[in-house]
Amino acid sequence: MKAWLRSSFRRRIFVTVLLVTMVPVLFNVLMMQMQIRRSESAVAGQAKGQLTQMEEAFHQLCESYIRLSDTLCTSTAVRSPLRAGNGSSRVLYQVLFRETDALRDYAVFSFFDRDGHCLYTTREAPPAASLRTDWGVLYAAGQADGLVFQRGGETEGAVFQRGGETAALWAARAVRSYDGRILGYLAITMTRDDFDRFFGGMYQASGNIILLDKTWRAVYHSRPSQEAASVAALRRQLLGGEPLAGDSGEYDFYVIRQELTGFSLILEQPRAFTATVVRAVYQTSLLMSGLCVLLCLWCSWQLSRRLARPVHELDEAMGEVEKGNLEVQLPEGREDELGRLAGSFNKMVREYRLNLERSVGREREMNEVRIRMLQAQLNPHFLYNTLDSMKWLGVTHQVPQVAALASDLATILRAGISGGEFITLEQELELLDRYVDIQSLRFEDRFTCEIDVGERFLGCLVPRLLLQPLVENAIIHGVADKDDGYIKVWAEEDGGDLLLSVSDNGCGIPQDILDRLNSGGKIPGSHLGLFNVSTILRLHFGEDYGLAASSQAGRGSCVSLRLPILRG
Repeated sequence: MKAWLRSSFRRRIFVTVLLVTMVPVLFNVLMMQMQIRRSESAVAGQAKGQLTQMEEAFHQLCESYIRLSDTLCTSTAVRSPLRAGNGSSRVLYQVLFRETDALRDYAVFSFFDRDGHCLYTTREAPPAASLRTDWGVLYAAGQADGLVFQRGGETEGAVFQRGGETAALWAARAVRSYDGRILGYLAITMTRDDFDRFFGGMYQASGNIILLDKTWRAVYHSRPSQEAASVAALRRQLLGGEPLAGDSGEYDFYVIRQELTGFSLILEQPRAFTATVVRAVYQTSLLMSGLCVLLCLWCSWQLSRRLARPVHELDEAMGEVEKGNLEVQLPEGREDELGRLAGSFNKMVREYRLNLERSVGREREMNEVRIRMLQAQLNPHFLYNTLDSMKWLGVTHQVPQVAALASDLATILRAGISGGEFITLEQELELLDRYVDIQSLRFEDRFTCEIDVGERFLGCLVPRLLLQPLVENAIIHGVADKDDGYIKVWAEEDGGDLLLSVSDNGCGIPQDILDRLNSGGKIPGSHLGLFNVSTILRLHFGEDYGLAASSQAGRGSCVSLRLPILRG
């Protein structure tokens, strides 16, 4: 794919424009998904808040029932009539109605004797109303110490009615004597109407409240007509460990399990976007996206073709130039960037043609310079032969100074114009010895030059003829007018670098020249050799290396060269 794109400018334009125009389409799809998720998250947060509020309210109601059962079942006014089996105790009725005053809007409170016959109730009971004590809620209450909560059974639910509704929830507790014998039972019943009044206003009208017992059977359903199918589907999903989706899949379910009773409170909330709505939205988006893609394809194809045509012409023209055709020209009728590019190409070709002609002329001039350089190389050979003649002439006429002078000068001249840029420090010191011998003859041994360089530095590489300008400066400007001149050359290691120093006991270096030496400035006149040495070191090794000088008027001077330690 990459090679296919790289092979054509037109394809790259087409794909780029297509991708850029597709960004809004993709952004629209992503924003739609984000909006759907945001709406679903807001609805879910609201539903969870409502469910938490209802669970807390129901939890407080159950705690009120438990506190009421603690008060009534331990009261002497309740135990005495139940022990006597008296069904017309006014004191018990007073206690019952007084303690249940705040709760009678949501439940019916009754007392049964030890055989399950109803003795006292806050509502009118059917004649001879009774419950069995060998099973059901009264049996469970007899087996427990506190209040027991159960789903209303078919038989138990028919015992007490409230507004024509059977009991949906039973809560019962055994009334025991001091020695633990069962005297009777306290029973609390809630019907569907009671649950409707209790949960009313706590959730949206479009939602649905379901209360399941420990075995996931319905205790209360706010929409009785949907109870059978809805609870069966929920129970099947709970038993299978599946996510709750109901029987239609159009609702979201939020569950809280109450630790006090073991019941599960479920809020069934319609989804913010049903599957049908989401499917319609996606279908519309896909249709619009398809139309946008088709429009983008057509526009990008037209645009890429219009832009690629002049580029293709430019490519063909450049191919002609590569073949050597420098007469090719592009039409310059366009006024946009491509037209200016064509004009620049035409100008470039004309300049290239002129430069080619100039290059031919320069090549001719270069050949002439090479010829002159080759001729100039004959001059050193002539100098070598002349110096060699002077040497043997001195030997023949027994003038050894002339022979030594000619021999040393020939060696220095040969070293200056032949070989590589770097030599070993040992070779440099040999050349320096030759130079000192020449100057000793000139100044009639009025100075002494001491070379103190350790053997470990002799193999270091240094630029050719590096020390000669320093010694020359020390002789000419330092000890030339003295009869006991002393020059010393030594080497040392400083911070991993090689430090070569030349000192003398001459008259010293003037302050203005000393400042220029240390700052790297150019020094006119006879000190040009020191500036050249410093420049060579900086060019080879960088600005951290070069020449440094110090001087005391009338007592001498010292010039040091810093360069890296190189081994060859």
